[in-house]
Amino acid sequence: MDFNVRPVAKSCASSGRVFQPGEVCWSALIEQDGKLVRRDYCADEWHGPPPGAVGHWRTVIPQGPAVERPKFDADSLFDYFLQLSESPNVVQQQYRYVLSLLLLRKRRLILEDVVQVDGRSCMRLQGSGGEGPFDVPEEDLTEDQIGRLQLQLFESGRTAAA
Repeated sequence: MDFNVRPVAKSCASSGRVFQPGEVCWSALIEQDGKLVRRDYCADEWHGPPPGAVGHWRTVIPQGPAVERPKFDADSLFDYFLQLSESPNVVQQQYRYVLSLLLLRKRRLILEDVVQVDGRSCMRLQGSGGEGPFDVPEEDLTEDQIGRLQLQLFESGRTAAA
């Protein structure tokens, strides 16, 4: 089972002190109102996992400033998704699949159904503005491949913004 857990906090949940790069801290997942919430603690404030913790771990605050990813609005991503619709290029179709997942998260696309097209499972998607439907073949990509495709998207966004 995968959990979507936010990155480490900027400050200690107990003392409020701001974490420093390279500092060791402790993190705990706590169930709160039916959701998993992450709490991060300075090493000197850590006295073991809090009551009701689902899990806990030791971590190190990253060195240097966090890498800023460009902010893409959903409509710009959707326009790019449309541009890739007719491409026969396999890599661009994988890219379109990853874009569709991002657009689903941003609620710019809506999953209507899963259908079979030419023997392949496809997500039948509808645009939140009434566009579509769009049949996007499901790609068998590893986490590493998805990460590389997302990185390419973010890199192209930096280049376009420059």
